[in-house]
Amino acid sequence: MAQFDKHVSIVVDPKSPQSITAALAEYRQRLQDGSALRLTMNLMLNVQFVKADGTVLTLDDAGDNRALVEQAINACRFDEQHAFITEPVVFAAALNLPELMPEVVETIEALVAFSRSRNDSNDLWLDDYNAFGVEAIYMLIETDAAYSSMLTRFLVPYWDTQTMTAPLCLLSGLVAKHGWTRDLIKAYVYCDSAEVRRYFYEDAFVEEQGCDAVQADLLSHLKSHHDDYLYFKSELIARLQSTPILQMPDEPSSVTQLLVEYYSSMGAWPVGCERWELEDEPDEWNDRVKQQLICGVKVEDEITALAATLTETRDESTYFSVAESQCGEVEDSYKSWRDLEATEIAAAPVIEDQNADKPEPEVEPELVVEPEPEIEPEQELPAIAWNEATARKIFSCLNPRTDLITQSRLEHLNNELGYRDGQELIYALPFMPLHLGSSTYLALRLHQDPSDDELTAIGQWFEQHISQLLSDFVLKFCKVADEDSEPLRQWLCATEPDLEQTLAADIDVKMIELVRSRLAKDGGKSGPEISAKQAAYWNLFTHDAGQRCMLTCLLLQSASRLTQCQSTDLLTPSSPVVQLAKRHWQLWLAIAPQRAINRIVKFKANYGLYAAIDDQGAEASLFDLLQQFGVTDSMLEAFTLMADQQVADYRPAAPRFAQRYAAKVMQYADLDPADTSMIGRQQLKQFDALLQALEYCREDQVLEFFQHLKAFNPELELPIMPMFEQALLNTLKEGFDDASAQTLYGKIMAYLASGEGLDSLSPKALNKPKLQGWNPYPMYRSKVGPADFVWLLPPEMAQRLVLFLAQLGKRGLHWLGRSSMEEAYVASRMQAGEITMADRWHHPEVGNERHGDSDIRDVLDIAKQSWALNWLDNAGVPEAALVYFAVHEGYEQQQFVCKLAAENRLPDLQDWLTANERVQLLEMLQGAESLPEATTHSFLQDCSSAVKSLANKLFANRQ
Repeated sequence: MAQFDKHVSIVVDPKSPQSITAALAEYRQRLQDGSALRLTMNLMLNVQFVKADGTVLTLDDAGDNRALVEQAINACRFDEQHAFITEPVVFAAALNLPELMPEVVETIEALVAFSRSRNDSNDLWLDDYNAFGVEAIYMLIETDAAYSSMLTRFLVPYWDTQTMTAPLCLLSGLVAKHGWTRDLIKAYVYCDSAEVRRYFYEDAFVEEQGCDAVQADLLSHLKSHHDDYLYFKSELIARLQSTPILQMPDEPSSVTQLLVEYYSSMGAWPVGCERWELEDEPDEWNDRVKQQLICGVKVEDEITALAATLTETRDESTYFSVAESQCGEVEDSYKSWRDLEATEIAAAPVIEDQNADKPEPEVEPELVVEPEPEIEPEQELPAIAWNEATARKIFSCLNPRTDLITQSRLEHLNNELGYRDGQELIYALPFMPLHLGSSTYLALRLHQDPSDDELTAIGQWFEQHISQLLSDFVLKFCKVADEDSEPLRQWLCATEPDLEQTLAADIDVKMIELVRSRLAKDGGKSGPEISAKQAAYWNLFTHDAGQRCMLTCLLLQSASRLTQCQSTDLLTPSSPVVQLAKRHWQLWLAIAPQRAINRIVKFKANYGLYAAIDDQGAEASLFDLLQQFGVTDSMLEAFTLMADQQVADYRPAAPRFAQRYAAKVMQYADLDPADTSMIGRQQLKQFDALLQALEYCREDQVLEFFQHLKAFNPELELPIMPMFEQALLNTLKEGFDDASAQTLYGKIMAYLASGEGLDSLSPKALNKPKLQGWNPYPMYRSKVGPADFVWLLPPEMAQRLVLFLAQLGKRGLHWLGRSSMEEAYVASRMQAGEITMADRWHHPEVGNERHGDSDIRDVLDIAKQSWALNWLDNAGVPEAALVYFAVHEGYEQQQFVCKLAAENRLPDLQDWLTANERVQLLEMLQGAESLPEATTHSFLQDCSSAVKSLANKLFANRQ
């Protein structure tokens, strides 16, 4: 395809040794200085090899090695096998000449060096399927298998194993062809990634093949070839001492862990289960491997000895390196290519921008924008020569497939058009793209005192196109029964009233309910539901998320009042165009009110990610406009609460949002359900209306609001139970089929109500092993699961719920990482009077400064986890589960584990914690003043030599 064309040509005569030598030298130089690649999101090879007449090399130019290069292409590419083959052809031509072998090796070394300097296979693209350089390495190995390690060095740790699978399959092919020779053992040693090393014996398409082992693994070979095992160890030491392991900048540098991964990736260790069964617990797999024997010696002891040899005279950090492009001092790993691109653009012919010196208009705070002052005759710009290309360029910002649009962007577009009394727009109308972005812009132009000619032209455009544009937005994702299809289409499209539909008073209600039930829902990032009454409709989560549709509907309705006295009746309040806009606005306001409000407010918002307007006057004016067109007080109150809560946690935001949210929380927290006065009843009625409106809002935000209310008024009745029950059922359905989920739901709810039958709800008792890995929270963002309600449920039910979750296996408490736990901790401090609601967002310990200050963040993590662990301990959660979380997932919870140890409540954790984690636990216990004898004895008798060794050191002075 054209976007993958190569723009740099290296001239070569494929039959001339001197020419090939020069071409390879130039290729090496271009790899080194970066000119061999261009930036297209990531890097892409930009080089092709051509003959003197400018024609690209073909398979015939490989000479006697044509079959070899065809073999290489077939092996190294699954797709696009015949595109961009000049690189493998020139290497095949070079391999025809034995005297050029040093040149070939040097050039492939340059390819390997480049790959390792990036440590990202996405910077090795040849086209959209294949990586460059792979065929060259393949052919060299076919010539001499001693070069096999070049391939594994090229396959860097940060390799895309989901997309670039063909090069990975070469590894098992080498084992199939040669067996586990010492060349391939060396290749295994020089491979930096444990995941990639497994492809020596695993297939890249495990799920499709139905098995994972396609070749004999290295483990089985070394167990039966003791000399090769000794070679493996000596080669591993030599490799690490000469060539550090590539890793990502944030990865820990542990020689012991590195060695563990070399052993654990050798093959199928007999540890009682398959590796994939412990894919969520890789440390446990490694821990089991360390207890195995290899050539009569425990793996853990071999690793300890190797680590001692490696670190005897060198710091272990020297055995690791970070790719040049990923080093901390590199601010932009693509800077050189961006600079090159900028230089090329600067050198290109300049087309004068006649608008360049024209100042960009200031953004007005009102949705209805004041007209620009007329341009003085001497400032008028030449007329634009309209054609499709010009229109695409000028109106590109309107496309609904781009980001959300802002008022300032549309004003900039006005500036580009030049406000030529509307005439330029009239000329542009035939070339305007037919999408909702154009309708949004034209609806906004109606607010800017259009001339009669402009008004007429815009009215005719809407009359011609608006029906299809609005209806397509709905019908594209709405599938209904055949008998409903035509009535729905008529309702969505008709600009002329239909007598039969007009007589049916409830036609609007019927059609809205039909769309509500049949509109496609998002099953990706957002899941099918946002909350109890708000579905995640697909067309509200694609591209501009329906913003241009909402703006068109609202702007048309509001503009109709301004245009009704003009010369045309196309856009009066009673006109078919405006009535159609009103119908669609009512549709979205009925099925997605909070989304509709959000899209409108985002048009004028001051923050890219938040629907918040700094100017209070502009906000009030916009809210007034929304209320004029059907948005109720409770809808706006719900929107404002949730938007303020969200933006309050954004440090640069104006403080008024946090202040307004805090005031509202305190206002609702002061409600007295027993107040029967007129004012009291009215306040409760308003609160009930708010609760109903909140059913259309994001669940996590609503729950946070409830958490804040509960902190100041625990007696206030909130709709917690219906939300909890629905969250429990929905989350169970994510892990089980509907029938099983319903059965589990019934049993869990019965237990939570009575407190009886906990033993019968274990994964083993239920014969549902999958329950052990079940997550008590949803897989979609902005949603809540049963674990999020722990802190809001009645105390007895909350205690029963945490006991149920804790007995689901080792990860039974991993839900403590949810953000709801942090908010519960903050709420507990507010309830205790330590923090006021007004201080919530700028408090020095828990406020929004935590996002930018890692020290504050760390202290908060320690505090909230300690609070939660003590809460769970008081609730009766078993000590093993608590310690597992404290060590495995917790952050500096030494104080908690030392407390348990001092109380002689630290159980034997060999079945819960890996050896590394037990070492970590021992280190956490170093500060304990005294330890019970049973605890020290347990560590001294541990099955891990590393644990026993550390225990002997720590407890030697306590005997």
